[in-house]
Amino acid sequence: MKCKQKRFLSSLGLFVVVAGPVYGHAAEQGFILLLPTDVYATAGTLAVVATMLLTGLLKPGAVSKLFTPRDVGPSLRHIGLNKISEVVAALSFTMLIYIGIFGPTDPQANLLPLALWTLWWMLAFVIQAAVFDIWKWINPFVALSRFLQPDGSGVIQFPKALSIWPAVIVFVCFNGFVLADTAPNDPDRLAAIALGYWVFTTIGMTLFGRDQWLRQVECFTVLFEILGKMRAISWRDRKKLGLPGWQTFDWPELDLSHATFILVILASGSFDGLYETFWWLSQMGVNPLEYPGRTAMFWKTVTGYGVAIAALTTLFAMSLWIGAIAVGAGKRKQLPPFQSIFTQFSIALLPIAIGYHFAHYFVTFLVQVQYVVATIADPLAAGWNLFGLGSTRVKVGFLAVPQTVKIIWITQAGIVVLSHILAVLIGHKVAEMLFSDRREIVRIQLGLSLLMVVYTIFGLWLLASPKVG
Repeated sequence: MKCKQKRFLSSLGLFVVVAGPVYGHAAEQGFILLLPTDVYATAGTLAVVATMLLTGLLKPGAVSKLFTPRDVGPSLRHIGLNKISEVVAALSFTMLIYIGIFGPTDPQANLLPLALWTLWWMLAFVIQAAVFDIWKWINPFVALSRFLQPDGSGVIQFPKALSIWPAVIVFVCFNGFVLADTAPNDPDRLAAIALGYWVFTTIGMTLFGRDQWLRQVECFTVLFEILGKMRAISWRDRKKLGLPGWQTFDWPELDLSHATFILVILASGSFDGLYETFWWLSQMGVNPLEYPGRTAMFWKTVTGYGVAIAALTTLFAMSLWIGAIAVGAGKRKQLPPFQSIFTQFSIALLPIAIGYHFAHYFVTFLVQVQYVVATIADPLAAGWNLFGLGSTRVKVGFLAVPQTVKIIWITQAGIVVLSHILAVLIGHKVAEMLFSDRREIVRIQLGLSLLMVVYTIFGLWLLASPKVG
């Protein structure tokens, strides 16, 4: 123990002199629905189709009005509180890394993987997209950078022309680790990688400037900034409230790299739901009842993840190409550049990615958050009973009650369907921005509409499919 403590203090000391976490995977999805899911899937798909037909019948500009926000008053002031929260976040992250190294070796009893994956990846992801900018308050990377370099300037100018392509690459690597690594939940391993990423981020902010690094390279800051575009309320100078997604239409930085990032978010969530299904394993030549483990599946998972990103990007591009051809067949003047069409319509995929993320992790969160509460009572397994939580017991009996399971499934399916309906409305708004003629607005969405219907069916099928667990 003393040796490990010396090693930890040495590493932390070196880090402070020179100056995100990568997170373990959630509990396995061994939850099989025994409900008539085909009925719910059919109803949900028909709701999406009905929305498409309805928007196609509306006058041009009608959907655009839905995304016009209303001023609802002055924003709240929090002078100085943000900097305090950054320090608290950095200290909390340091404590979690310490617990990862010196705490229990069981991932289900160690607060590092539990807190990072359950509270950060599952909960904060949804809060950021639906409620408020939580990342601004819990970002653990900024406080040390402010201490080392108060003005936030760097010694090297980071190329603005790269936009957020570096963040796209880092985010793909993060998801690759989560999906394919042999032991992503191992506390020791996770602590080392989390500390390493913190060092990497701090060095980057020091060399290239804090704001530039966070905007272009630090993939979690970029991710949460993109997710925040879907919030119904804006808390900036004035509070503004509108239909979720209205902020995506006031996005001057939106370019091809942002579109790719959105596609990666959706592809990562989709493949996360797919790669442990019995169907996928059978395609890989693996008997689901004799799962060989993550080590044996490493390269198949990595390859499958890469194919998933490429396949979704290709299908999305093809769907827009079909629409562009349909518009061009009856249009005399030149169409907008295809890259512009691709970039603008990509924001219609964002609500689908968020909705599926919520639905995919909903059951896991209900279970794992109980482990978080139980572990907070004794994070180092030293016999403590902090906050009187020592008597907390993890209960999963609700998964055996048909009424509860039905509520869970309806919640999951409902969120997926609503997210697709919102995606249809956003796509129609984009079409209205590009074209003024009703026929052209409908035609440009022909291929995309088909893709959304297929993805609705696919998403609901993923939720109901048995998985290795």
